[in-house]
Amino acid sequence: MAPSDPEAMLQHPLPVRNLIQQIPHTLLSTLLTHYARAYTPKDITVTSLTPKSISLSYLQPVEDIVFKPVPRSATIPFNPSLPPIPAEAHTNADAAYKWESECANRLKEMEVEARKILEGRSDIVVERYLPPHTMASFLTMFQFIGLTMFIYYWLRYGEDMPYIGGFVARNILNKEWKFNLTVFFHAAILVKRWGDVLGMAKKLRKHQVDINKRGRVRGPWVKWLINAFFEGWRCEARFDEEVARVGRLIAEKGEDSKKRK
Repeated sequence: MAPSDPEAMLQHPLPVRNLIQQIPHTLLSTLLTHYARAYTPKDITVTSLTPKSISLSYLQPVEDIVFKPVPRSATIPFNPSLPPIPAEAHTNADAAYKWESECANRLKEMEVEARKILEGRSDIVVERYLPPHTMASFLTMFQFIGLTMFIYYWLRYGEDMPYIGGFVARNILNKEWKFNLTVFFHAAILVKRWGDVLGMAKKLRKHQVDINKRGRVRGPWVKWLINAFFEGWRCEARFDEEVARVGRLIAEKGEDSKKRK
């Protein structure tokens, strides 16, 4: 853990001052990764520790190594809150130690729970989004979006649908069961696509895309999920190819390191 400002440390109660110096960096890093979506946080400092929460400041490395890490802060609540710091903690070593122990145990419990959630993550980290690039992918998305728009406009306009309403009513959907079958088919596709999105979300989590340093919205996480909904299994296959590519790069670097030794 980064060294704290001595003057700032004096502002904390005695049990807090004692505990802050003992909290392992790995514990704080795990908490920030889970609760604050931090990515390999650096220079972590405890700025506040109360019965209700722990506040941390840290440096968030950015994608481009040319730029300096970005200063950030996070407050992680204790749920439920810890008991109040005893008023006699400044003079009573036993009272201070009891509160320190309870707080330390809570932090360890939170770390264990965070690690359980973070378990299963792979060392192969995917950091980019790959858009569709094959005709089959574009055709799949066009068919899905086209069928969705067709059902919407048919429900809204029926035979009065611009351009093709009359033709469709006479030659394609001239029986009610045909339209019902079309809707059922589209509903089945939606269920399948929802399964594709859930499957993709699990893979994104495994390969740490959900904790990308650029965040979920600005980073590749949301792009992969949106693409999985419109494209289906082809998007997942493209993601698997990217995982394999990154894995090969890691293996090649490992071999190069062995050769140098």
